[in-house]
This record gives sequence, C-alpha cells and structure tokens, in this order.
Amino acid sequence: MPAGRLIRGLLLALAGLVGLAGAQAGTCNLTGGWVAFGAYKPGMVGNLDTLGVLALDCDGHVHAELSLSLGTGPGASYLGGRQMSQIGGPGHLAYNIYADAARTLVLGDGTGGSTTLQLSVKGDQVLPIFGRIPGLQRHVEAGLYADVLVATVSY
Repeated sequence: MPAGRLIRGLLLALAGLVGLAGAQAGTCNLTGGWVAFGAYKPGMVGNLDTLGVLALDCDGHVHAELSLSLGTGPGASYLGGRQMSQIGGPGHLAYNIYADAARTLVLGDGTGGSTTLQLSVKGDQVLPIFGRIPGLQRHVEAGLYADVLVATVSY
C-alpha cells in the first residue's frame, strides 16, 4: 500500500439503552457516543488515540452500571480487540474502547476481561470514553471503517 493512502476510522454510533432493574426513583437519558479516530496510516508505529463522551442525564439520584457491547466486527473480543469493518469493502481495522485515560481497562459488559462503569448520578454527568487504534496494522486497505456498539445503563 502506498504510504500516502490513509484509513479513516469512524466509530460508534452508540445506541443508548437505559434499563430499569428494581423500583428505584428516577429516570435517565443517555446521549452522545460518537468517537472519531480520524486518519490512520497503515503500518504507523504509534497508536492512534482519541476521546469520546457519553452524556447521562438522570432526574433523581440513580446508582447505575454502564456497559458497552462488543460491536459488530467479525472476530472481535474485548481483550483481543474490537474490529471496525470497511464501509463497502472487505477490510477490518482493530481498535478498542477503554474506561480510563491510560487505556488499560477495556470498557465492555464485564466478561472476557472487560470492565463496566459503576456510577452514582444525580442530574447531568459527562462520561469520557477513550479509543485506541493500535499501531503496526500493515495490511489494512485504505477507506472508511466503522462499527456500532450499544451502551446499556442498568439501574
């Protein structure tokens, strides 16, 4: 692949699901969730990091758990990496979403080595989510890549 061709990773049209588990006062609305990586150059040595946000608005004091699905990419796993699929093509691009800025805690559903976020929310709360495309992915075709994850808030 010529060095001048770029990969653009667009990630996370997050669909928010808010579930009620028990009789707790308050309701919540989850919004946000776009994480745009920008251009990834095949074979780049360093990681491509980005930041996204989820906004949780609760009326009443709510103790909740936020989880994030694995996504739709083939062969994805929480610790091995999620997979963005090339839009209109056969390619795949590994990435992951993390709960911490150091990118050590994979944000998921609590299985396969992933973690969930335990929250205590009253009013508006902005939740940062941290994305990373690992470097040294040499055999990635140029194009647009995307994945869809589902965020679930249980309380």
